[in-house]
Amino acid sequence: MKDREIPVESSYNVATFDILIDGQVVDQGYQVLSISTTKEINRIPTAKIVLKDGDASEETFTISEEEEFIPGKSITIKIGRDSENQQLFKGVIIKHAIKVIEGGETRLILDCRDEAVKMTIGRHNYYYEESRDSEIMEEVIGRYSGLTNDVEATSISHLEMVQYHATDWDFLLMRAEANAKLVIVDDGTVSIKSPDTSSEAAVAVLFGSTLLDFEAEMDARYQWNSVEAKSWDYGGQEMFEHVTDSVPIDELGDVNGEELAASISPDRLELRHSGQAIAEELQEWTKSTMQKSRLSKIRGRAKFIGFGDIKPGQLIDLQGLGTRFTGKAYVSAVRQDVYNGSWYTQVQFGLKPDCFSHVNKDIVDVQASGLVPAINGIQIGKVVQLQDDPEGENRILVRLPIIDNSARGVWARVATLDAGSADGGVAGRGSFFLPEIEDEVIVGFINDDPRDAVILGMLHSSAKPAPLEAEDVNHEKGFVTRSGMRLLFHDETKTITIDTPAGNSITLDEDTTSITIKDQNDNEAIMNPEGIALSSPGDIKIEASGNIDIKAGMNMTLEATQISAKASASMEVKGASTSVSADGITEVKGSLVNIN
Repeated sequence: MKDREIPVESSYNVATFDILIDGQVVDQGYQVLSISTTKEINRIPTAKIVLKDGDASEETFTISEEEEFIPGKSITIKIGRDSENQQLFKGVIIKHAIKVIEGGETRLILDCRDEAVKMTIGRHNYYYEESRDSEIMEEVIGRYSGLTNDVEATSISHLEMVQYHATDWDFLLMRAEANAKLVIVDDGTVSIKSPDTSSEAAVAVLFGSTLLDFEAEMDARYQWNSVEAKSWDYGGQEMFEHVTDSVPIDELGDVNGEELAASISPDRLELRHSGQAIAEELQEWTKSTMQKSRLSKIRGRAKFIGFGDIKPGQLIDLQGLGTRFTGKAYVSAVRQDVYNGSWYTQVQFGLKPDCFSHVNKDIVDVQASGLVPAINGIQIGKVVQLQDDPEGENRILVRLPIIDNSARGVWARVATLDAGSADGGVAGRGSFFLPEIEDEVIVGFINDDPRDAVILGMLHSSAKPAPLEAEDVNHEKGFVTRSGMRLLFHDETKTITIDTPAGNSITLDEDTTSITIKDQNDNEAIMNPEGIALSSPGDIKIEASGNIDIKAGMNMTLEATQISAKASASMEVKGASTSVSADGITEVKGSLVNIN
């Protein structure tokens, strides 16, 4: 049976209302021209009151001068019939304005917001550790007095979650959306839940009877066959992925989203996160996207005489509108209007298809914090000067050709392998590899501020070629200085080589199990399984201010054209047996010679 009446106690549409400031009813003598309240999913509820105020002859706005309408005052709006009024808005006055219209009409206009508006004021930074998103959202809401929360539990626990320089409201909405939840604010209560499309409708409206104004549209562009999300698992070195083909949404009308998607949509909507988002996060992400798709299939609005018992998140039963648009629709916004003595309700149904972050571009603060025009991405630079940083901050001067190829450029810090504080008495700590003058470098900018440049690395090209030839096997790595001094690593032979252009070198070679030290004069020391070999085209001298001990487990051989041994005090030659022989004369001399 079709409902031919809005379920209200009176058959006529004459509105009554109460406006309370700080709990007190305002003067009934004020001429209120209009009242409008709006509550919408994922938005802060608003209210607007227009009063007749202003007297040109008295040169004053009497009501405006009253203390009760100053911004910051709490306000409650009740609307009904026959003085049976129900609360439809509670919040605070945020703006107080007067207006003079050409022709002499004057107005006092009050703009109001729910207490949750406090969450939109100011950007904040927080770390959250070992928490589920529902716990994080409860914590965010709990920072504000006057707000209560009703948050549906989420399943994913994060080791860490970061809120960076964002309003609490924006952060809350994005985390809710990431978990396929919707945020509904109602008179200071912030509810975060999944949409319910299977419950009973709060009200029914019928074309030709209770429906005063209506429009609806079915749009196939945002209907998907399936939604696929992928991210990189750096622990497993493979892709995380999840696909959602359907969601438990009861759709309005007789054409479902899957049928519409088949007409123009790709097989899958692809979502990508280049960092690591775990499989459970991808599941909620795809679910949220598909859910939004199905709830955006049909969007529209319906107007009927004032009815206070319908809210966002409930259902409205649309009747008599043909098979395409008849059925239960998900309510995304409710607007209550009082004007000319009458009360009307407008209901918006269906969700916007866009993600919150796609629509609201101010979630992230402006580039360079709005202090200067920002510079985007990374830029090519040419090194101009290495020394004499005017601020003594170890920066180097870099010219950015894209800005001005003839200017001196900007002073840039250098990202390096290691930098930091040193122990007492040590001048500095870290790696020290600066580019050469006229080298090509890649430059990034902190906070996209062109004044805060950082050299991220140096660049090879055909004009400035690499010292080694690239190969897919990639065995060789190393460092070569401007003059040709080299430190090379070879993974295939497990060899480390340090050498200079003149031929001085140290080679650690696991392939031949040897260490070789050689200089440009052909002096050489080789350590290998056979032992240690020293060779020189000249002399080898061993000198010590203390003792020199030479010991061999087996034989020791000394061979030369001439061998001389000399001791300033005494010399002893001793063995189990000793033989002294010569092809020529053998002399034994001493001030005293003892034989046996």
